[in-house]
Amino acid sequence: MQKRRVGYTFEGKPYDYLPDAVGMLSDGTFFIAEAGMEDDKLQERNLVKAEAARRLARIRRGVFWMGTERTLTRQRHYNLVFLHARRKTFPTFAEIVLAVQEIWPWGEVASVKEIESRLAGRWPTNLVEAAIWKLVGDSLAVGHLLVDLEQHTLDRHLPLALLPPDAVALLPPSLPDTLLADSPMVEVAAALPEQSTSMVGSTVDASTLPEKQREQFHRNLRAVELVLAGASQTSVAKEAGMACSTLSRLIQRTREKGQIACAPRGSYQRKSTMHPAFQECIRRLYLLPTRLSKTAIHEHTEMQQVAARLSKDSDTSAKYPSYDQVRREILRLESEPELVAVREQAKSLPRSRSSPSRLCSPFRLQRCSPR
Repeated sequence: MQKRRVGYTFEGKPYDYLPDAVGMLSDGTFFIAEAGMEDDKLQERNLVKAEAARRLARIRRGVFWMGTERTLTRQRHYNLVFLHARRKTFPTFAEIVLAVQEIWPWGEVASVKEIESRLAGRWPTNLVEAAIWKLVGDSLAVGHLLVDLEQHTLDRHLPLALLPPDAVALLPPSLPDTLLADSPMVEVAAALPEQSTSMVGSTVDASTLPEKQREQFHRNLRAVELVLAGASQTSVAKEAGMACSTLSRLIQRTREKGQIACAPRGSYQRKSTMHPAFQECIRRLYLLPTRLSKTAIHEHTEMQQVAARLSKDSDTSAKYPSYDQVRREILRLESEPELVAVREQAKSLPRSRSSPSRLCSPFRLQRCSPR
């Protein structure tokens, strides 16, 4: 990965920022990638940043990717977090991984538990398992892991297979380069800059709402913003599936109270004042296998690095979170069963039933040559 600052102009002033990821793909293609919560990425300033990065990628004949909770499924996200947390090296890894590769030929389908049993007694069990997971994570990074991360949850019992180093990489579907296709209110606002769509009063962190209520909030907010941007109230109401009188009252309440008027009654909790970058960092640290304490997460160097990066990006509103803010954020994460399962290294995460036949494609296994 490279560190490259991207310049952009916001409210008539020049700034620059560091994208989440900048580098070269295996075929030499330049790429820039951004990741985060969709609500945050749809903020005006972040849209300007994304457009600057997208323009740079096109100039370099490369690609720009945008990953959010909508473009990256929860199942794949948790699997990627699970493996990423296990890719750190340790002193005996090089020695153990050679033994693992000797008893686990390329293309052979086996579980982590089975591979671990083949090396019983040679090293501590926890180190053998750590080496296997790191090998699996490294293989995924180069496109050599044979498992459908959309259909299966990684655990010690799931059958896995690895391709040889010289095999063609299996690339996942590309992420989109924009969020605007799913956000008509942004397109209208851009087309009608002379109209004011600003709202006074409270704003809403939609990520704290249950799924059905979050969808209703976004529908209401989208309809209100379209009308405030100049669209026909009748056509917007028809498209949103609500009566014109309902939309009219919703617009009036939103003008008086802000975005919170678009949330279903009794569903919204107070919005966190913490910058989304800190929330993402706390989430990542919470999922580490070392199971850091609240104090350790609050004082972690990665949190300090996020603060430094935001400061360099001239985001003066980003204040370092207090211990109480970190504690409340961790309590929120602990309310999500899937996250708790990853942190506790449970045997499996909550998942829907899926057919074992979808694990590996037969034609892929045929290409695997024995070691």
